[in-house]
Amino acid sequence: MGEAAEVVPPLTISPRDPGFRSKGRSPGHPQPESRAGRRASGELPAITRRRRPSPPPARGVPAGVAAPSGLGRLHLTHGFVQPTGVRFRLPWLPSLLVVLGLLAVWMAPPAAAAPPAPRVEARTAVVMDAATGAVLWQRQAHRPVLVASTTKILTALVASEAYRSDKVFKVPEAAERVDGTRFGYRTGWLIRRHQLLTTLLLVSANDAAETLAAAYPDGGRAGFLRAMQAKADALGCTDSTWLDPSGLDAPGHRGSAADLAVLGRALLGQPELAELTASRAVRYRWPDRHVQVLANHNHFVSWGRDPGALGIKTGYTVRARSTIVAAQRRGGRTLVAVVLGSDHMYDDVRALLGYGFKVRPEAGAEVLGRTHAAPEAGTRAAAPEGTLPPAAERLTGRVGSPQLVERLGLRMLAMPLPLAACAGVGCLLLGVLVLVWRRPGRR
Repeated sequence: MGEAAEVVPPLTISPRDPGFRSKGRSPGHPQPESRAGRRASGELPAITRRRRPSPPPARGVPAGVAAPSGLGRLHLTHGFVQPTGVRFRLPWLPSLLVVLGLLAVWMAPPAAAAPPAPRVEARTAVVMDAATGAVLWQRQAHRPVLVASTTKILTALVASEAYRSDKVFKVPEAAERVDGTRFGYRTGWLIRRHQLLTTLLLVSANDAAETLAAAYPDGGRAGFLRAMQAKADALGCTDSTWLDPSGLDAPGHRGSAADLAVLGRALLGQPELAELTASRAVRYRWPDRHVQVLANHNHFVSWGRDPGALGIKTGYTVRARSTIVAAQRRGGRTLVAVVLGSDHMYDDVRALLGYGFKVRPEAGAEVLGRTHAAPEAGTRAAAPEGTLPPAAERLTGRVGSPQLVERLGLRMLAMPLPLAACAGVGCLLLGVLVLVWRRPGRR
C-alpha cells in the first residue's frame, strides 16, 4: 500500500483560562481535566460567546492530512477537516462600486439612438430650429431653384414695413391682367392694406401682389423689387434673386430652401402676418360690402390635421412643381420646414417636422440667417437647455446636488435603451448588495 499516513492525535479543547495554554503543556502546570471528568464532577466550561453551529464534519478526509490553504480557515476536530465561514471584511467595497458606477454613467457622453432620416421626395428641402436658426436636416438647401408663390412671404414682409396699416391702394391695370391665381380685383378699386395682405397670404392672389408692388413710393414696381432684395439680404439670405412679387417663373427669379426658411421665420415675428398664415379661414369684406369666408389654401393649416401648425405659404407652377414653407410649434419648440420641387409636399413637410422634433441641434450645426448678436468679450454664452455643465464643475461640486440628480437622470435617459436597461439593473443589484452587506445581523 505504501507508506502509512501519520496519525494526528485528536485535539483536546480546553476552556479559555489564563492557567492553561492553547498549545502543548508546560512543566509546572497541572494537566487539564478530561471532558468526561468535568461532566462527572458537574463542572461546566466557561461560555465566552455564542457561536453558530458548525456544519457536519467533512467525511472522507483522512486523518493526518494537512488542511489546505484558501480563503477560509480550516479547523481540525477529531481528525476531520471542518471549514468555518469567514467573511472578507471590506465594508467600503460596495460603496466604492456604487460610486464608480454612477460616475461612469455621469461622465459618459449621451449616446441616444438617432432617429432615421426623413423620407423626402423634394428636390431641395430643409428643416430649421426657429429659435436658433440651426439646421436639423437638409438636402441641397442652398441650391437656387424656382420657388413659385412662396415668394409672397417676402412680398408681405416688405409691404408690411413700407406701408402704414391704414393705407388704401388703388388697383392698377397690371394687377387685373396678371397671370396665374387672381382674387378678382378690378382696375381702380380701392383696397385697404390688410385686405391685400389677407388675399395675398391666404389665397395667393397675384393681383394683390401686383397692387402692393405698384404703389411703392421709391420707384414703383421696380423699386419694390429692389426693396425685396435688400430685405432678404438684411435677413441673411445668401442664395436668392427676387425679380417678381408674385413668384411667377420670371427669368432669373430664384430662391433656395435655406433662404425661404429664413424668410418664414421672419414672418412669424410679425404678429399681423403670423396671425393670417395660421388662420384656417377668415371673413373678407368686398368693396360692395358683402362678406365672404376665405379658406386658407395651405391645407397644412386649414385641414386641422396638424396641431400647432402655424402656416406659412404654399406655391405651384408647372416648372417649379409644388412648394411649401411650413411652421409648427410643439412642446415649446417652433420649427420651420421648406420643401421645393415636390409632388407630395404635405407628406414631405410632415416628415421633416416629425424628424425635427425628435432631434436637437448638433454642436457645430449650420445656422441660417442673422439671429442673435455674438456675446460680448468676457461673457459666457448660456448653454442650451438640457446640456451638461463641464466635467470640472460636475466634480468640484459647483453644481447643486438637486441639479446633479436631475442631470444624471437626463444622462441615463439619453442612453440607448439596452445600455440604459443594463445600467438600471446594475444600480439595482448594487443597491441590494449594499443592503445585504450592511444587515444588522452580520458581524
